[in-house]
Amino acid sequence: MKPWQSMKFWRVAGGAALVVSLAGCAHQGADVPVPAPAGVTTAAAPIAQPAVQGTVNIRERIALPPDSVVTVTLSDASLADAPSRVIAQKAVRTEGKQAPFTFTLPFNPSDIQPNARIIVSAAITHNGQLMFITDTIQEVINRGAGTQANLLLVPVTSVAIETAPATTSGAATISGAATISGATTTP
Repeated sequence: MKPWQSMKFWRVAGGAALVVSLAGCAHQGADVPVPAPAGVTTAAAPIAQPAVQGTVNIRERIALPPDSVVTVTLSDASLADAPSRVIAQKAVRTEGKQAPFTFTLPFNPSDIQPNARIIVSAAITHNGQLMFITDTIQEVINRGAGTQANLLLVPVTSVAIETAPATTSGAATISGAATISGATTTP
């Protein structure tokens, strides 16, 4: 045998032996239980994601249609000349439930800049039309605002809200013209 062939043989043989021994150790370590130190639990605890929580209520005491949708949005409104950037949003059918509604909006902390103006808003829609919206700015997270928000929604004036028929006893008559969202009606 030539000297370089002998060296090559030992390299290949040594490499094969190393692979076999490492493979054997890897399998062996998987079956060996390791006791946990005192006071330490072995189950992995889920990492809690921060969230904005609160309630959505409506100013008027009326029953919402059973298939209404409540949408709560967490957004960054830092730029005055641009639309808000949505950070988190959740839309839920009411399924006949009435206000107040509770919400939890998880968010990724890396989406929040330290000086950003983070706001939460809500809307209630029915058949794709807005019925109620927030009309005030509710800041959360930054500037000491915390992560709790209680939102009060007001009706959108261009949407007629169905109510129970009025009784004729004690009914008042209104005469003249009324303007609602730019539409003029006369009795």
